[in-house]
Amino acid sequence: MTRLRGNRGGILKVLLIIFGVLFLCVVISGVYVALHWKQWAANAANAAAQGIVQESGLPDDQKEEILAEIRNLGDDFKTGKISTEELGQIMKNVAESPLIALAGVQAARQKYIEPSDMTEKEKAAGVFLLQRLARGGYEQKNSQERLDDVVKPIADLRANGNWRLKEHPTRMEIDQFLDNAKARADEAMIPNEPFDLNIADELRKAIHRAEA
Repeated sequence: MTRLRGNRGGILKVLLIIFGVLFLCVVISGVYVALHWKQWAANAANAAAQGIVQESGLPDDQKEEILAEIRNLGDDFKTGKISTEELGQIMKNVAESPLIALAGVQAARQKYIEPSDMTEKEKAAGVFLLQRLARGGYEQKNSQERLDDVVKPIADLRANGNWRLKEHPTRMEIDQFLDNAKARADEAMIPNEPFDLNIADELRKAIHRAEA
C-alpha cells in the first residue's frame, strides 16, 4: 500500500512537471508571437500578394509596382515606421478608393472574358461594360440587391446567403451577365465612357495618403 501511494506520488510529480513544461512552452510561444507578429503578418501578406498579383492578368509593370508597394509597406510595418493605426487607415483608404471596383473588373476579365470564345471586339466591349458597372459601384450608384441581379448568371447562391462565382459558366451565362451589367449601368445613368484607372497608381495613392 505504501509503495502504491509512492507510485501515485511519483506519477503526480511527473504529470506536474509535464504540465509545467507545456505551460512554459505556451507562455514562451505567446511572448514570441507578441514580439514577432508584425513580421509574420507582413510575410504572410507578401506571400498572399505574390500569388494574387501574378495571376491577376495585369500588365507586368503594374504587377511589379504593386508588389514593390506591398513589400515596402510590409517592411515599414515590421520596423514600426508604420503603426497599426496607420495600417488601418490605409485599409480604409483602399476601401474608399476605386481599387475594389477595379479589382472586380480585372477578376471578371481574367476569369471569364479573356478565356471565352469571344472575338477581340466582343471582349473589348465586355470589359467596357464591366468598367461602367465598376464606376457605378465606386460612386455608390449600385445597391447590393441590384448587383446580385447582375451576377446571378455566373454565380451560385450559397446557404449562408453569399454568392460564389462559377468556375466554368457557359457562354450564354457570360453573355447574360454582360447584358445585365449594361442594363444596370444604363439604368443608373453611368457615363458611357471608360473607367480604366491604373491599379498600381491607385494603391500608391491609398498608401501615401495615410502616411502624409
